[in-house]
Amino acid sequence: MTGTGISLLDGGPAPETGVAHLGAALVRAVAESEGRGVTYIRADGTELHQSYAELLDAASRVLAGLRASGAAIGEKIILQSADDADLLSGFWACILGGFLPLPVSADAANGPGLLERVWAGYGRPRVLTGTGQEIAPAVTADAGWTAAHLGDVASLRTAHEPDLAWHEPDAVDPAVLLLTSGSTGVPKAVTLTHRNILTRSAATSRVNKLDADTRTFNWMPLDHIGGLVMFHARDVFLGAAQVHAKIQWVLEDPLRWLDAVSAHRADTTWAPNFAFVLVNDQADRFEGRGWDLSPLRYIMNGGEAVRSGVVRRFLDLLAPYGLPATAMFPGWGMSETTAGVADCQFTEAAAGDDRYVPVGRPQPGTRIRVVDEHGALVPWGVTGRLQVTGSTITSGYYDNPVQNRQSFTDDGWFKTGDLAYVENGILTVTGRTDDVIQLGEIAYHGHEIEAAVEELDFIEPSYTVASLVTAEPGGAEELAVFFSPRSGAITGEQGERIRERVRERLGVDVPHLLPVDRSEIPKTGIGKLRRAQLRKSFEDSLASVPAGTAA
Repeated sequence: MTGTGISLLDGGPAPETGVAHLGAALVRAVAESEGRGVTYIRADGTELHQSYAELLDAASRVLAGLRASGAAIGEKIILQSADDADLLSGFWACILGGFLPLPVSADAANGPGLLERVWAGYGRPRVLTGTGQEIAPAVTADAGWTAAHLGDVASLRTAHEPDLAWHEPDAVDPAVLLLTSGSTGVPKAVTLTHRNILTRSAATSRVNKLDADTRTFNWMPLDHIGGLVMFHARDVFLGAAQVHAKIQWVLEDPLRWLDAVSAHRADTTWAPNFAFVLVNDQADRFEGRGWDLSPLRYIMNGGEAVRSGVVRRFLDLLAPYGLPATAMFPGWGMSETTAGVADCQFTEAAAGDDRYVPVGRPQPGTRIRVVDEHGALVPWGVTGRLQVTGSTITSGYYDNPVQNRQSFTDDGWFKTGDLAYVENGILTVTGRTDDVIQLGEIAYHGHEIEAAVEELDFIEPSYTVASLVTAEPGGAEELAVFFSPRSGAITGEQGERIRERVRERLGVDVPHLLPVDRSEIPKTGIGKLRRAQLRKSFEDSLASVPAGTAA
């Protein structure tokens, strides 16, 4: 920590990684992992295990196919595959060949035409897909598609012998491009280097005591920073056993998360806060489960606002199944910081203001500061704009100089877009700047209002959005709450209960209550709410509900 009483936190120097680049980390894992590797749980619940040696062999065969097609060092290659084993084989083929992988989600829930928008927006690069991947006619009809499409991963893997002439990149060379979520146009792509990923992996491993004996479980998509970098790449760096499940498989029944954690004796997992809400909501189905959650010592809770009440209930409900009370770690990070770079044990965090949950101190290699609107450091306890710098921070968005000038300060700090404060050397992130709801003299975050509404038992959890809206062109901004009733509709009495709950918790009125179907609540690929998109849809339709009614 630097500057007591001033909101500047220093995690110290970046740790040594022991390997020069990601490809070397995979080779080391093969040599030292004693058969450990990746287990994939498919959409139908069946499992496939792939040792690190088998992953390296598959990637080397795909690499041979890419080189046979003429792919050149430094060339970006779009990867899209619904099959996780294919996606990782393609990813590592690019790493070993010195190509720049750009994973694109194959989930239709991420918006129609995503591949088309990314392919056109990034200059129509070559594309590697999964077996049987459906490509939109708008893409295949383009005259350049035939030359760009390299085929599917399985075909390249089976058609070629392994190419063992692996590229030796510099640590500062780009390793992967990761798309940001929430965009309806061409998403920005975050550039992460080998050094970004390796130093972040080494830092979190040191702080959280992770090693080759760690056993991890992830169910977030492998085209996302959390699945691909925070878990998969880190676990390759460690040579640890890792299990990855499909997100829809878990969302169909959230208790499958705990089934898999118990069955695989996982000690490390993660999810955004909404996932813990979903498990809590299934408490009536816990009876008779044979879970042993005693090995689970590190549950990373990040990606969206952490709710203390949700965490406490989750820990209490699962204590009878051996879950340690010390297992939850609220944390903070983003694609631009190479995933989570701060976290702390919830028992330490629980001593803070119950309105927000602290997320700890920065890990080695990362520095954090909180500043005012003029860029000056604020004292402890004062909320300001969160900025970061260090070895884990992206050098910028790919081929986007305008955005990069806006996103970095003159002295090189990245502007995260989050609001935060520091107290006693501990960071607390209160929410996104674009999530602030200003009502009179008091500023709230949408997630605070949503949490209050979802305490009611007739509300479907994780499908509530609080937002300011204008109910008519040029009108004043007013608070609206979109929510999904469990029964599909609400009564007038239930509508008043919603309003009473928000008034009781936060002291504000809700002029607009808008019951909607779950399918109408837009989410990102990892289940985070897209609040701005819902507000736009509402205002485009100019459909509002009078304040005196419940629907």
